[in-house]
Amino acid sequence: MKLERAMPGGEQQNVVAIATDPNPEPRSEGERQGADPKLEGDSDSPSGWSSLSISKWDQARQANSRSDKIHLWRRRALSKRGARLHTKMVANAETNSLAMLDETGVVVCWYGSPDGRDYVSEEVVDRHLSQFYVSEDVVSRQPHRDLRSAVIDGRLTRRAWRRRRDGSAFLGTFDIEPVVLRDGRVQGFSYVASAPA
Repeated sequence: MKLERAMPGGEQQNVVAIATDPNPEPRSEGERQGADPKLEGDSDSPSGWSSLSISKWDQARQANSRSDKIHLWRRRALSKRGARLHTKMVANAETNSLAMLDETGVVVCWYGSPDGRDYVSEEVVDRHLSQFYVSEDVVSRQPHRDLRSAVIDGRLTRRAWRRRRDGSAFLGTFDIEPVVLRDGRVQGFSYVASAPA
């Protein structure tokens, strides 16, 4: 085995490449498919660099994978909390609509009022809270201000115009409460809206 200085792109670097055969023969496609790309040097890194080191792309992919797992865990936790709140509302014979929102205001789960005039889950989930607001409030960024006020004050209760499933507006009361982790970070929000009978 001999050690030689690697020079990717014609510039001298402080990287040592290990060569086991001074005259390597090109491999056939069948042999290359069975080889481990991490050990054989088949990687996205430039030629001459050691493929055993973790590339920035791999690090970014691992970071994205970790953030995706955290995001998924938060969505599951919010969905479970929403199910508990909905069960409590049904036990108290409340006819309110309930949405659980993530920290950015996107709906994670939805429980519409039982009267049938409300949104269905497929229309609401994975869309922003602003879908419930009338267009004037959306333009003035009222949904974002409401979420921020709920975080600052611990809860926000307002009476305002909201949009129904058919596009018509109604004057109703809504309540936004942040869901906070033990360390004080906001995990999401509960949004409870009540429409006049």
